[in-house]
This record gives sequence, C-alpha cells and structure tokens, in this order.
Amino acid sequence: MSAEFDAEGGTRAATVDWSDLAGLDQVVQAYLIRDNMVVVELSDGREIRITAWLDLSTGRYVSEFEKRTALSNSGRTLYVWAKTPAYLRMVADDAQSCLEAAVLEVDRRHVF
Repeated sequence: MSAEFDAEGGTRAATVDWSDLAGLDQVVQAYLIRDNMVVVELSDGREIRITAWLDLSTGRYVSEFEKRTALSNSGRTLYVWAKTPAYLRMVADDAQSCLEAAVLEVDRRHVF
C-alpha cells in the first residue's frame, strides 16, 4: 500500500506492507483498533497508539501519538495511554494514509 502524505508541510511517498510489516525496522506487531486507530508494538517493548483525527476546519486527517505507560501506587500497577510529543504530526487526505505515514514516523524515529 502506498500514499502521499504531509509531515508538517513536506510531501513524500509512504509504503507499508501491513501483511508482514516488510520495510519496517522497529515495528514488530500492528493492531488495527478502529478505522482511524492503530497500535504498534516496537522491538524494544514499547507500545504506541496512533489515532488519525479528522480536522473539520481543513477536511484532512491529523495524527496523534500516545505511549502506553505504567503507573504504580500502593503496590498496584495501572497501564494508561499518555500523549507523547516524540513524533512529528502527520497530515493526510484520508485516515489510512495518515496512519500509514504515522507508523513510518514511529518506525524511523529512535526515541530513548
């Protein structure tokens, strides 16, 4: 699957083979949660949830990134999704292209 997308104004081609995640270095699993949401599991164990929101003022989809974080209190551990500014916001004409571009952003950007 391929698509054109904007990364804060720049345009480039994106290609992700969802069947076997070919071409992705860090992504080991991808789960489609909804038509506009995917969760990717990275080789270092992190989980990133990506949502493609429709911006009604422009008619384009914008990505939002969240990481799964553990919070401990009184011996109990809760896992929550927290927004992360670690990745560049992707903008595209449709949700599928936005998610594809966002997955490539997560795969290519090394966060420590």
